[in-house]
Amino acid sequence: MDTKTLKTAPKISVKIWLPVLKKLEQRLDEACLRRDAYLNKLLENEVPLLDSEVSMRNSAEAQAYVATCLDKLPRKAVSLALRPDLVGRLNEVCRNKRIVRDAFFNRLLLLLAASPIQIDRLFFGGDSCQWKQQIWRAYASDIDYWQGDFYPLPQNCTPFWAIRDALAPDEEAADLEKYCDPESGCTIQIQRDITGGIQPIDSVYSRVLENFTDVDLTGFNCHVPDWKIPGNQAELDRQNQLDAAF
Repeated sequence: MDTKTLKTAPKISVKIWLPVLKKLEQRLDEACLRRDAYLNKLLENEVPLLDSEVSMRNSAEAQAYVATCLDKLPRKAVSLALRPDLVGRLNEVCRNKRIVRDAFFNRLLLLLAASPIQIDRLFFGGDSCQWKQQIWRAYASDIDYWQGDFYPLPQNCTPFWAIRDALAPDEEAADLEKYCDPESGCTIQIQRDITGGIQPIDSVYSRVLENFTDVDLTGFNCHVPDWKIPGNQAELDRQNQLDAAF
């Protein structure tokens, strides 16, 4: 998106958690990037990935729970100049999957602003080495995956590719199964917890974030299974199953 188009693009308002907003502005200044121009490029790739990774629709209860948790965090309204087609597609995905749109933006900007140590803690249990070694072993000889290291202005904007690849389960080792989603009628791959509760396969947008350094990040989730909602019948049933098993 060129400067002229950016100035005339319609704006949307989102509320961003203050620590993320502050850190993001610092990182963009250091990288000499224009925030909205960068986000337009980024969303071209991330909106379709949001749709595919959140393979199951949230329940209305889960959507309300995420929104309530997000409202508890101190946030600031920010106007973003985004292409209408991107906004339209994002709104469609959020509507179809019952995703809280501000939860998506907060999660996206958190990923951009987070330090390497924070990414390790958010997605990999604080292990800084194992997932990076996994990526290195998988792609050490694949030049296509390292183009950005040799060419500083890549055409594609895919900053989270390594996180995605590291989260992707080994289909032979992982306990995955095909599942016919009753809402969409589509057959998708899911994983189950120890009580049989279903959820989408772990990914950048489906991994459930909870407490992080004493901050509740539930409001940053694009998908939350009903069995993770306190007081929900699915959560009570799951707890009864755990009590009976142990």
